[in-house]
Amino acid sequence: MSQSRTGAIVDCGLAFCGFFFCGLLTVAIASTACAEQDAPPQPTPTLTEGVHAPARVTTEGESSIEHGTRWLLSTMRPDGSISGDIGERPDLSCTAMVGLALVSQGNTPRGGPHSEELSRLTDAVLNMVDSIPPGEIHYRQVSLVQRKIGRNADRFLAALFLSQVLGESGDADADVRFALDKLVAEICRTQGPDGTWGSESWAPVLGTVLGWESLRAAHSCGLKVEASAKLVGEALREHLKKSMGSSSEGWMHDFYKDASIIRVLHSMGYRSDPAFKTCVERTLRFAKHDSRPFQLAGGEEYLGFFLVTECFLQQPEAESQEWYPVVSKRIVDQQNADGSWSGHHCITDRTFCTAAALLTLQSANYCLPISNL
Repeated sequence: MSQSRTGAIVDCGLAFCGFFFCGLLTVAIASTACAEQDAPPQPTPTLTEGVHAPARVTTEGESSIEHGTRWLLSTMRPDGSISGDIGERPDLSCTAMVGLALVSQGNTPRGGPHSEELSRLTDAVLNMVDSIPPGEIHYRQVSLVQRKIGRNADRFLAALFLSQVLGESGDADADVRFALDKLVAEICRTQGPDGTWGSESWAPVLGTVLGWESLRAAHSCGLKVEASAKLVGEALREHLKKSMGSSSEGWMHDFYKDASIIRVLHSMGYRSDPAFKTCVERTLRFAKHDSRPFQLAGGEEYLGFFLVTECFLQQPEAESQEWYPVVSKRIVDQQNADGSWSGHHCITDRTFCTAAALLTLQSANYCLPISNL
């Protein structure tokens, strides 16, 4: 692990506080939120009207999670780092995603069945973050995740992961806070005047959503940030309005954008917006009628499943409550025999896709220390 250091917390701008006054911020502690799940196997559900009990992880889902976790841990290098797939070079984005999957099971660097692995993985993330030159975003080697989501994708995911770790350890871990300060400063610095984080990648909307996610999570565990939440919300709302008014580009372009935008606007007070409601309806229709986003999913879709699941688990509407059983069953059906999930386009890294699939399946356990809702 990198040596403990002290540094000034980034000065806070008032604009970013909008993240927390536009929506509800819930801080959930994993040790009290993780309850044992013993629900029996269930048939594939349908989206119907009515009142429904809170979503639970089925026995089939628990078995899938255990199988997927074993495969993920088998990919870990001795230093705790994770590659996009077995035999490839270490990748910060994939390492952070696997860390999030382990934390969402209730593990911490100090406790849980995989605490030792999570501790090594945390050290790996800290060392990789430490090696990023300040102000440098044009790396000599750009990872697949960066090409698809944006050059800051590794920073976004590392900040999101370290926020969860800091949410559990508090001020006790100076190394984590120092690294998170560094990431937050660079993420804030690179936000564009339109509120986004650039358009050079294949999925820039997802990059902007992850930028918002990472800063909101960091702020929720005590860091001050200087960025504009309002501009993020306005940019994503305008994108959504334009997409609703034009012909569909097809599920491979629409689904991950809709799911990730729902994640942000849901928490920023846009739930009554007509474009938002239409987007939710379109996303729910996909889950019910179209198997392609599941059978042909890339990492963007797997991440989208997780982002939108966090929202729908909190919604009282019948269809929103049935989202988790439908999506979790379809995700389990796509698991490989070795426990992994494959990406079929764009982000094909198996570790990334497997971690995102596990995050979705484990969402019903509410185990992340810093809630992203």
